[in-house]
Amino acid sequence: MQESVSVDEKHASSGESSVPRDEFTVSRRQVLAGGSLLLATSVAGCMGGRRDVGGNAADLPSPVSQTAQRDKAAVVHIQSIVSGRAIWPSYEYVSRASAGTEGGIVGTWQTPGETVTFTADGWFSGNNANAGAFQGTYSVQGNTLVLRYTAPSVATVQVAFQITSSGSGRVLQLSTADGAVYQYQSVGGGGGGPEADDIVSQIDQLELVRETGPGARLEEATVRAGASGTGFVVTPDGYVVTNAHVVLAGENLEQLLLQQLVTQSYQQFMEELSDYYTIPPEDREKIGQILVTKTLNYFLQEGQIADVSKDHFVLNGIGNPGDDLQVRAWPGVVKKEGTVVEKIAGQPTWGRDIAIVKVERDNLPTVDLGDSDRVEVGETVFIIGYPGFGLEQFFQPDSTLEPTVTQGVVSARRTLRTGIRAIQTDAAINHGNSGGPVYNSDGQAIGIATFGAGPEVGIESIKFAMPINLAIEFLHEINVEPHAGELDEVYDAALDAYWRGNCKKAVRLFEEALVLYPGHPYAREYINDCKRSGE
Repeated sequence: MQESVSVDEKHASSGESSVPRDEFTVSRRQVLAGGSLLLATSVAGCMGGRRDVGGNAADLPSPVSQTAQRDKAAVVHIQSIVSGRAIWPSYEYVSRASAGTEGGIVGTWQTPGETVTFTADGWFSGNNANAGAFQGTYSVQGNTLVLRYTAPSVATVQVAFQITSSGSGRVLQLSTADGAVYQYQSVGGGGGGPEADDIVSQIDQLELVRETGPGARLEEATVRAGASGTGFVVTPDGYVVTNAHVVLAGENLEQLLLQQLVTQSYQQFMEELSDYYTIPPEDREKIGQILVTKTLNYFLQEGQIADVSKDHFVLNGIGNPGDDLQVRAWPGVVKKEGTVVEKIAGQPTWGRDIAIVKVERDNLPTVDLGDSDRVEVGETVFIIGYPGFGLEQFFQPDSTLEPTVTQGVVSARRTLRTGIRAIQTDAAINHGNSGGPVYNSDGQAIGIATFGAGPEVGIESIKFAMPINLAIEFLHEINVEPHAGELDEVYDAALDAYWRGNCKKAVRLFEEALVLYPGHPYAREYINDCKRSGE
């Protein structure tokens, strides 16, 4: 795909409405290939104090900087968001301590005029000489006993309890909020068990038990999960290349939402338990794991995920704190997706991790594509992407969303079991960079940043990219030919004028770019730079 960039400004005039078609033009690749002789430590544009209206080569930025400035509007941030409703029956915490464990309340207890029995499945029942029979459910939370009566009337009572041993056996002491104290003698149980001050053991004995009776209800919550990554526009009418895993290809969406629900519930559980237990910092992780497991098991048995949907949003440019990114983003539709993982001879391997997303836009900037079959070991490569930006910031932004550049070399070509010749590089591919373009020194995308080997195999710094030719195959399969548009030609010419210090022409061309693409995220910045320079 070849685009034209003007390098001769002798025909420039304020009355021109477009890039003159009779100017000498060269492809982006030719401009950047010659840029290796013009390396500069900073961008020398209209703010650099140099004016070069004759078209001679001023201190042009490096090829990497040129490509970054040219393409950062075509490199987009992608959010794939799964939404659903989690529905589950209300539950209560019940201690599963057995009747024979010291410190456990399960068993039968007696005081003059009253006998009560606590069962291991969370029920209690008894008889009072004056009030008659009673029953309900209970839970043990720290040193608090919560009694939820279902008969003879519905009521909830919390009392502090303590179990001690004496010569006559075990004694249950109940203390009410008004200071009254009642003592019950065990008529069953006894023996050793976990120490009362072993908080992890106490939490481990808790179970989430479905509530029954008049107080039972259905709980409901909206749950959202998802993935974020990078993509790049390859046609002016909005075809975007990214990774299949960025659009959640092959994922169990209900499982994603369930995992998110458990994660969201964790903090709530810890706060609730802190009302009854003093949790040492060193035990919080163990207790958290216990609670997550118990919650997951309860929901798998009793709950459900309903109304599951998946949406994709595409955003280009910079998102500043306070921006409503979801409103700014374009809805996207996945037109084709590959597989993230495939099995070859029973062994898992990385699959055709490519996806094509379509947004309904016109006159978009595009990325120039190269030929991944020509990539050689030792070549310099660089990656543009949106690292470290998650779902929470997308809906409630509290940090800046901005594309960044990482650089390295091609360290090897590795053939996966699927036959795909992946590009191995030491250029950083951080969380969020997945799906971003990997460029060669000519400013052409020759790969798609995809995955890392990971620290577990001892080669954390090695990353891999899918070859761009695989993405081109995907595009051809849906009858799409990657190409540039009029905006690319105008914007490239505007940047060239800006770099050479010809602000008059640069401003005119950047304004023409804004007519073609009113939402261009960077053209206005260059115009303001030029105007501040007074050129």
